[in-house]
Amino acid sequence: MAAAADANVDSEPGGDSHLSATKDFFSKFKSEQQSLEEDLFSVTADVPENKIHEVLDSLLTRVQALEDSFTRQAHLLPAYDMQQYKAALKELTNGISKRREQLAPRRKFQFKRKPGAEKDNAKSADVAAAAVAEGTGNSVSSATTIPIVGKVIEDLRQQLVLCKPGDLSGSDVTLRSLTNCRVLLLDRIGALHCHDLEGCEVVVGAVGSSTLLYTCNDCVLTIAMKQLRLHDSTNMLLHLHTLSGPVIENCRRICFAPFDLTYPELHEHLAAAALGTPSHSEASPWADVQDFNWHKRHSSPNWCVLAEAYRREGLSFTSTLDDVQAISEGPCGPEELARCDAAWKAQESSLVAGGQARNEGPSTKRAPPPEAPSPPPRAPSKPPKDVATDRLDSDDEF
Repeated sequence: MAAAADANVDSEPGGDSHLSATKDFFSKFKSEQQSLEEDLFSVTADVPENKIHEVLDSLLTRVQALEDSFTRQAHLLPAYDMQQYKAALKELTNGISKRREQLAPRRKFQFKRKPGAEKDNAKSADVAAAAVAEGTGNSVSSATTIPIVGKVIEDLRQQLVLCKPGDLSGSDVTLRSLTNCRVLLLDRIGALHCHDLEGCEVVVGAVGSSTLLYTCNDCVLTIAMKQLRLHDSTNMLLHLHTLSGPVIENCRRICFAPFDLTYPELHEHLAAAALGTPSHSEASPWADVQDFNWHKRHSSPNWCVLAEAYRREGLSFTSTLDDVQAISEGPCGPEELARCDAAWKAQESSLVAGGQARNEGPSTKRAPPPEAPSPPPRAPSKPPKDVATDRLDSDDEF
């Protein structure tokens, strides 16, 4: 890595200082990488089970800090070195995940009826997940409410999964291999990992640490968290509150908008997760996106801030039970992603009309797409149950 840096830097203006900074970063990166590998190797079955997650979470936090440091230095690094650093970071993250599964595997999500559930009113089971019939279309229809078991939700199609406040209480959650599903976690969780989501809507009240998304397509997410990483994903709409700028890699057509979720316990969950107060200002971290695949001075073509004209009015839950019924009545359609598509087209038309090539932009800050003269109309809301049904539907990302 260092040799490649030497060869590429000497020929650039200010090569001496550039080379010095590159070598200094290489030394610090390798030192921390080695320290992390040693600390991870020391996490064995001898560690008390109730401490394993705490220890591994602290290692993951260090990896994320190292990744942040790498992001800040990325513009100085040769392309070959960039790939080496990325591979090292990915190996560290995967190593932590594997060790967690070895020493403290989580129970998988499964549907399981409570004893006597057939005699109970559906309102007695407002805790958990609503199972829905699988069909050929994209609709999500209601069925008997049944409790959620475990913290891994996977291998579902056209399902509605709901967790009310208190169901998760800071636990980590993994979503994997979901298609055309709605996942509503109206609670505070630890970390969120998403893998292979297609056409899904995910709503999470508060994530106490990080959100990592891999290979997610045509999805809409609403999440408050400390930091977000999105990899290998396309056509996503992310309504976010973050404490640091989101990072994307190998992604296309990613739209960002401010976090607009409300429900009675939200402020309590945000405070418990130390997330502060969400802001709609585009000067906030949620709009300060870093694209690992774009290191030029002008803005990346892979993401944009969704113009206000294309945003929904807000997502509000007032009564979990009533809201579940309202949600299950609506289709899991591409309405909001259609707005994103209109925003992208408006931006492209504006650039063409103004004779501006995308590579002429002087700013490193992504400007929001221009508003189209006639954006697509918003879906009418259903007022009877105080539920915001002008909601994102299945389609980013993570």
